Amino acid sequence: MKEEGKRYCDVSQYYIKPTNKDEVYDMIMNKHYAKRWAGSSLIFGIYEYGTTSHYFFDIVVDKLVGCIVYGSPVARHGVKSISETLEFNQVLELKRLWVDDSVKSNIESYSISQSIKYIKANNPNIKVLISYADPMENHLGMIYRATNWQYQGNKVSNPGSMYQYKFKNTDNWLSPRAVNNKLGVCGLADVLKIHPDIEYKLIERKYRYIYFTCSKRERKLLIRELKHPLIAYD
Repeated sequence: MKEEGKRYCDVSQYYIKPTNKDEVYDMIMNKHYAKRWAGSSLIFGIYEYGTTSHYFFDIVVDKLVGCIVYGSPVARHGVKSISETLEFNQVLELKRLWVDDSVKSNIESYSISQSIKYIKANNPNIKVLISYADPMENHLGMIYRATNWQYQGNKVSNPGSMYQYKFKNTDNWLSPRAVNNKLGVCGLADVLKIHPDIEYKLIERKYRYIYFTCSKRERKLLIRELKHPLIAYD
């Protein structure tokens, strides 16, 4: 169902295909809000047909307008936190998604759907996809809801007792890991002992979504074995 006031594109003018880190690295590092690369095993470029002139030949070439990056789950126990029966090589995490703002709103859901079709057809060992929406970036996971992912709430991600920090006269908020690399500690009390004037804020738990790419029979079995229940959308 289309939302009033949103601009929708003609998805027949776009396609995705597997690509490599070199083609999308600068895009992620400079334009994605995280500004850092994530370990990847499957990368898709999102292209618009024939909109850019070649810099040398007198031809029109397809334009790279975005990318989707999948890889092994970052969380140490991420796979087993879904189900004890899943193996590490049976789960992929959608780690990065970025599309140029000039492209209208439905391209993200279209691209995710196309990437899932590719994974089902070409990576039959993958049974579950997982992804997180970060409320600290004003992300609630609406794109996952639009593409029929299953919601598991925010009780299965990072604990709520972790903090981000910002040093005096700086602009960037740092993760606990980044602060630990600088100071050797990241707990609030320990950090305040070293830098009493540091700013800090509680890290909100991320919302987790999963998508079953396995057969209907396997899906039923996995749902029975889930460590955390599926939750209806708010």
